Amino acid sequence: MAHRTTSSRRRTDRTAVTQTLGRGLEVLRAFDCEAKPLSNRGLAERTRLPKSTISRITSTLVSLGYLSRLEPVGHYQLGTSVLGIGNAFLEASEIRRAARPLMEQFAAQHDVSVGLAIADRLQMMYIVWCRSPKTLTLRLSAGSKLPIERTAVGKAYLWSLPMVERRDLIARIRQQAGEKACNIMAGINAAFSDLDNYGYCVSIAEFQKNTFGIAVPLILEDGQSILSLNAGGARLNVTEAALRRSIAPDLIEMAALLRAAIANAIAAEC
Repeated sequence: MAHRTTSSRRRTDRTAVTQTLGRGLEVLRAFDCEAKPLSNRGLAERTRLPKSTISRITSTLVSLGYLSRLEPVGHYQLGTSVLGIGNAFLEASEIRRAARPLMEQFAAQHDVSVGLAIADRLQMMYIVWCRSPKTLTLRLSAGSKLPIERTAVGKAYLWSLPMVERRDLIARIRQQAGEKACNIMAGINAAFSDLDNYGYCVSIAEFQKNTFGIAVPLILEDGQSILSLNAGGARLNVTEAALRRSIAPDLIEMAALLRAAIANAIAAEC
């Protein structure tokens, strides 16, 4: 009986530790690479955790260096420990090292920003992002996130998923969209039609006014790793016809070059 009681206590302790860790990660996720500091109340609203729980977690994360507290307002921002982990991952990434030279060349040639992104729940997160010095664009960087359902980079990823995964993710997107679901689905269906017919999709002023994006899916040679490659920027009076004519063919070609470069880099590392 004593042995069973001890085992049960250990399982309970492990469950509590796992739950605490999960909640701590949810608090860190709530910042979404934003520069804006957040209060305990704001974090509670984003994570849907009780404010008392948030207060305990932020206190612990500050002591560990994962958050820093801004006085006298008492808001929080990501600390240097988080930045260290993120930078270590990016610097060690074979994908990043293989992709950046090709992406920088494309950005300079077309005067656009170019991003390579992976999915993070209902968002796309850039793991590589670069731009031409001449182009105006959103203030993005590696680690920045954009919504899947309102961006070309997100829709290209969504289209490339296996059917069951695609259906499940679309269901989550519809649920989150609420009364905007019909408009969101119209945009997704239009993008899917383009991807079926041409291998790329276009989004103009859908996420933010006077911005555009054009994207292609990038499925690595293992068949399981799915990324999305996009080119975009902020321009007045940009036309869809011009994007299809001047950028789309080269973007498709660059995706093929990236796939080969990443495969070679990973093979060399092994």
